Amino acid sequence: MEYRDIAVKTAVEEQIKANPAIIKDKFTERGLAEYFGVSRTTVRKALNDLAMEGYVFFDKKNTQYPTIFEINMLKMSSFSEEIDKENPKQIKIKVLSNQIIKIPSELTKFFNFNHQLLKIIRKRVLGEMPLSYEICYLPFEKFRGLETQNLSNVSLYQYLKDHYQLIPSHGREEITYETATKECAKYLGIKEQTPIYKVSSYNYDNNFEPFEHTEQYLIGNRFKYHLSAKNIFNYSETDK
Repeated sequence: MEYRDIAVKTAVEEQIKANPAIIKDKFTERGLAEYFGVSRTTVRKALNDLAMEGYVFFDKKNTQYPTIFEINMLKMSSFSEEIDKENPKQIKIKVLSNQIIKIPSELTKFFNFNHQLLKIIRKRVLGEMPLSYEICYLPFEKFRGLETQNLSNVSLYQYLKDHYQLIPSHGREEITYETATKECAKYLGIKEQTPIYKVSSYNYDNNFEPFEHTEQYLIGNRFKYHLSAKNIFNYSETDK
């Protein structure tokens, strides 16, 4: 490949990295080639290189997805809305397990009781691509009957609002960087010890009572967190 071809391919890669939504907007090699004004061969080589770096994911149908997602930490919107702002319904939620457990000692201070918890384990996917693996804890006494419901592809917050009159008020998040355990790796479709984010959230209702703790695991090189103070007072109850 001549230097000029390498320079053009690199320019395409850098533009896609800067704005991954281009892939979703243009979708095909032909669409991307027309957008950048380059050959389909150049686009194909650029996408292959980006896939090797983890910036682009190809599913079984060879559909291209951007794999760098930006999440505004201060914008209290749903995870699905943050990840796929234009078509959030493309994200699917699968419940892996739903059980009643004895409260772990590390959560007694947050919930301020020693009763049972409902532990819900879910994962989210976009097409064939795993997005997150998450463990959600809720007070069993407060949400009796929830353990019998099918919560796949269901907005948890909306369900709690509709059936338990819960109104979320505020919360806090702690973000740490660690490596994937065997269990996380299995559901995220990655190798053990791959760098991942762990996002621990502690949420309260409008009576300032704790109602949920979630541990969410995200592939490290697919997400970028940022702060935008202008959104600090926004809140959405549409999804969790």
